Amino acid sequence: MESQSQDLVQTVSLVALAAIGLVVGVQKLLKDWRSTEAETNIIQLMHTEIERMGEQNTKLSTELGKLQEEVIRLNQELSKLNIENSKLQEEIAQLTLELTRFKQMGRG
Repeated sequence: MESQSQDLVQTVSLVALAAIGLVVGVQKLLKDWRSTEAETNIIQLMHTEIERMGEQNTKLSTELGKLQEEVIRLNQELSKLNIENSKLQEEIAQLTLELTRFKQMGRG
């Protein structure tokens, strides 16, 4: 009878240990599943943000291209204005010389 009691205690102990192991295992699985789910959510959020940033980058690149074209056009206009300014300065210098000659002829 005592042997059966010990066997029963051992069996109950093994069942209790197995139950505890099962509970701990389930808890670990749930924790890992939650962690995996959280990681998946974070990865999805990051993927969405990367896509959004890619779209913004495309828009910015397009606008930057337009801006560069405008800068080139403005530089060309500036070059034309500089040439025109040089021509005007030459004309002013010639007119000043002619005016000086007229003044000198008027005195002489």
